[in-house]
Amino acid sequence: MSTHPDGEVGPHATPGRTTDDGPVDADAVPAAGCAVPEEWPAHWRELPADVQAVLRLGAEVGDHGMRRRLEPLLDTPLTLQQLRCLTFLVVEGSATPLLLSELLGVSPATTTGLVDRLVRAGMVDRSPDTRDGRGKVLSPTRDGVRVVRRLMAADVETDATVLQALDPDELDALRRGLTGLLRVLRAQG
Repeated sequence: MSTHPDGEVGPHATPGRTTDDGPVDADAVPAAGCAVPEEWPAHWRELPADVQAVLRLGAEVGDHGMRRRLEPLLDTPLTLQQLRCLTFLVVEGSATPLLLSELLGVSPATTTGLVDRLVRAGMVDRSPDTRDGRGKVLSPTRDGVRVVRRLMAADVETDATVLQALDPDELDALRRGLTGLLRVLRAQG
């Protein structure tokens, strides 16, 4: 099990490693005779040891990736519904409250409450609808767009930083391995 900096233990991690231990040495990853984590399907215990080792490494990479990707989301003061609302507005550019209610699958009253909070937070602007003088058009502010873009860009920036830290042989092996994986996935449909 791997101990994360905050003391949590990762379920798929290499035994005895912490997140501060640096790069994983593929030869140090247990292959044969290592127990398959309980949450994995029982029939995986019968997979070849090298396949189990790759699955364990992939799961540990996934655990680290999930933590990195969720960090910006956990840092935002917005609720999940507010973030959904803001993201729809960023994607659409602007929307009427009725359209936003439909996109979110919530009542107009719920949408009004969400938008009110986003307007107070400086994330959304309300302006008169030029096609209907009684209606309003909602659009994200620069701060609102910045919040959504920060959440989306965190993945790419972090992945590029991690990949650049690999030595050329590791990067080439990863490229070849992912190319093979993609070939098999495409062949399977």
